[in-house]
This record gives sequence, C-alpha cells and structure tokens, in this order.
Amino acid sequence: MAEQAFNIEMGSVAVHTTENRGHSAEEITEMALDKIIHVGDNAPQPIRDQAMAYRSELRTIVLFYIRQAMLSERVTIRAEIAAEMKENE
Repeated sequence: MAEQAFNIEMGSVAVHTTENRGHSAEEITEMALDKIIHVGDNAPQPIRDQAMAYRSELRTIVLFYIRQAMLSERVTIRAEIAAEMKENE
C-alpha cells in the first residue's frame, strides 16, 4: 500500500456574530473589505497610505451595492408575500 503525504494550510478565520439581528450593511461592507484588501505590517508607509485610500473609496462603492441588494431582497419578499396572499383569497 502506497502512502501519500500532504500538507494543508489554513488561512485565518474570523467569526462575526450579532445578537437578535442580522448584520448591517456597514458590518458586511467591513467584512468584505477585510477580505479584499490586506496591507502587511511590513509594507512601506506610502504603500499603506495608498491602500487605505483605496479601501476608503472602495468602502463607498461596496456599501452602496450591499444596500441596493438589501432593498432588492425586500422588494422580492414583499412581492412573494403579496402573490401568496392573492392565491389564498
């Protein structure tokens, strides 16, 4: 029987929880930005500054579209409820 060795590397894991509510658009935006942009501790200051400026610009865009998705989901749910109520009349 041949044996194969393998290595598994795990990245960092973050757990974000809330109590009695879902995550806000702002919280989801920050979670997304943490995955999209990471600046190493050893990065030169000009690189860090540029990355943080980019993160700030990206925050505005991501937050806008997450809010749009939340609104769209609400519209969809209302339409589904209205259709179900109409069927049950």
